[in-house]
Amino acid sequence: MPASDPCPWQSAAIGLLDVRRNDRLCACGIDVGVARELAAKVGRDGELTAVLHDPLAARALAALDLPQVTVLAHTLTGEERFGTFDALLVVPRHGPVPPAGALCDLARANLRPGGRVVFDLPGVRMVPDLLAALSMAGLDPERSAAWCGLADDALAETLRNGGLRNVHAVLGAHLMHADSPGDLVTQLTHGLDLGCDDVLQLTHALVRQKGGTGPLDVLVHRTRVLALR
Repeated sequence: MPASDPCPWQSAAIGLLDVRRNDRLCACGIDVGVARELAAKVGRDGELTAVLHDPLAARALAALDLPQVTVLAHTLTGEERFGTFDALLVVPRHGPVPPAGALCDLARANLRPGGRVVFDLPGVRMVPDLLAALSMAGLDPERSAAWCGLADDALAETLRNGGLRNVHAVLGAHLMHADSPGDLVTQLTHGLDLGCDDVLQLTHALVRQKGGTGPLDVLVHRTRVLALR
């Protein structure tokens, strides 16, 4: 069985956002493949501001020279003002993520009245199996911040209190497949500042936890909330 999409949650988040032709869209935390998909959805008369965490990926996207796409290499803080958009998508692969209040400010500052937003973030314990392996490997507990994000009810309440409308939390559970524990660790640690030794220790711990080196499935929990400005 082939390895899965390394970010299986993104398609669901894009579907919820209901990206439309000619939209002015800001998408944060995406990769090159998702950016190309979104550029096709908004069309040549739309606008896509793609905010990528990885500078190398940002350069690769910019090299495509898509006329409707503006590319920014940037790590989100929630204080940004990128422009005024019809829709905002925030789908970081991993954390740490800005606090709920900062995310609310981000939506209010970057959406037109009536604009749509979908936040799809690491859940409180995004990948329980990986967090257990992290502890088993004896790695720095601060590493767990990459896979420990916000609770959906807390984010939804903050958005409502911040003046956003039609706020809904949506189930964000996914079964993620990998051909081996090493493949899974590679997928989930992509873009993080982890050394080769750390990745190897984490892989060995996951092998011990799962009792083998064969294909595996793990549950991934995402916090997914949509709202209107």
